[in-house]
Amino acid sequence: MAKTLEEVIAQKGYVVTKPKGTSMFPLIRDSKYDVYIVKPEPHLNKYDVPVYKRTTGEYVMHRILGEDKDGYICCGDNQWILEYGVKYSQVIGVLKEWYHKDKKMTVEDEKYKRYVKFWCKSLKRRHFILFFCHKYMRVTGTVKEIWKKLYGKNSK
Repeated sequence: MAKTLEEVIAQKGYVVTKPKGTSMFPLIRDSKYDVYIVKPEPHLNKYDVPVYKRTTGEYVMHRILGEDKDGYICCGDNQWILEYGVKYSQVIGVLKEWYHKDKKMTVEDEKYKRYVKFWCKSLKRRHFILFFCHKYMRVTGTVKEIWKKLYGKNSK
């Protein structure tokens, strides 16, 4: 029988998994990265990336942008609408590292810390930034597909 994330983290203290969805793009890409999630500390901090379970049963990985009397204020890196009232009791684990191919990144890396500062300060402009990023990706993806059709898969 398959164990839940909660059971695995409670038993081993961590879990390595491939997250689904695009809410943490551009940091983590859908099903392409392995993420290392550990048991949460007694209190989470601004910019931590918890995995929590909504009341609907849905698992979510979003960044903490603040805290109020109702709980944590979270938002995915690929989103601009804040989610209020995330309780510590909903938190299952916290992102510590992630892997893509042979590259490993951790929340302690300076490059990551610069990304977080830039990305979180741009929350009010994020809608426009993401709009242009998605348009660029759609256009370049289309160009790549046309190129493959014309010149084959292995052409550069």
